[in-house]
Amino acid sequence: MTLVQAMRRHPPVISPEATIRSAARQMASHATSLLPVVADRRIVGTLSAFDLVVRSLGGGLDPGRRTVRAVMRPDPQTCRPEDSIPEVRARMRALRVATLPVVEDNGELVGLVDLFDVEDAADDGSAAGPEPDFVKRVRGDPL
Repeated sequence: MTLVQAMRRHPPVISPEATIRSAARQMASHATSLLPVVADRRIVGTLSAFDLVVRSLGGGLDPGRRTVRAVMRPDPQTCRPEDSIPEVRARMRALRVATLPVVEDNGELVGLVDLFDVEDAADDGSAAGPEPDFVKRVRGDPL
């Protein structure tokens, strides 16, 4: 499986000018812990649930007035659509991040990939050992 096949296309995004409150609501409604911050179709930062809690609420910022730009992480770590699954896995481990935006060379966001996507793509099905004979019989495969 390739990264393009494993990634989630059309992830929810947020504008740097949106309020922190609207970002929190969007995270909740999409059940995500990371929002790419996009301006003019290019990624300009990321906003994590950690950023929301520590940088905004912990920093005493008014979530209804302050914008995402005030708490986002500019210059996000990313990967490219042509990167291999092992490369992305190694990058995530080195950076100690669970999610990476997937971007084209021009900075345009094309998807998001997380550790679960990477592990699922890397799993060749052999981790549990050989397939039991009864599974083959149920499917009607020759033994």
